[in-house]
Amino acid sequence: MSVNTSNRQVIVVGGGRVGRRTAARLTESGYMVTVIERDAAKCERIEGHTVSRVIAGDGTDVKRFKEANPTMADVVAGLTNDTETNLAVCELARELVPEVRTLARISEDGEQAYAHLAHVDNVVYPAAAGAAMAADRITMDQPGIVSPAGRPEGAPTE
Repeated sequence: MSVNTSNRQVIVVGGGRVGRRTAARLTESGYMVTVIERDAAKCERIEGHTVSRVIAGDGTDVKRFKEANPTMADVVAGLTNDTETNLAVCELARELVPEVRTLARISEDGEQAYAHLAHVDNVVYPAAAGAAMAADRITMDQPGIVSPAGRPEGAPTE
């Protein structure tokens, strides 16, 4: 399946640390991002960032999910801290928009196998990504803050 970014619209379900930061990075890159988050306090924190839209509610609820206009989305990402919720988001997205690309955040070791499910195109495991960055950082000889690209901020690029 090829990556369709023609609309540059993404729906992120989950507005915690991973979802909020992902939405902010995508927005900075020119994407229109809708975040669906059930926690009102998190919704307020997200609204302070430059995301296109925040919907308060359960992202697995069909009515609430449809408010995000999934037919216009290129990608739907389930980024809550609950794997089952994220899988349900991907399944709902695929049922409503069969051609949409989906991504599910997983929370535990061994859940990488969920990538074989027909409604999940990609999985992301923040703990493994963080561990890889930490190991890379430990083996580097240059101090500093690690950027998302895995290099110390301000370090020269190849």
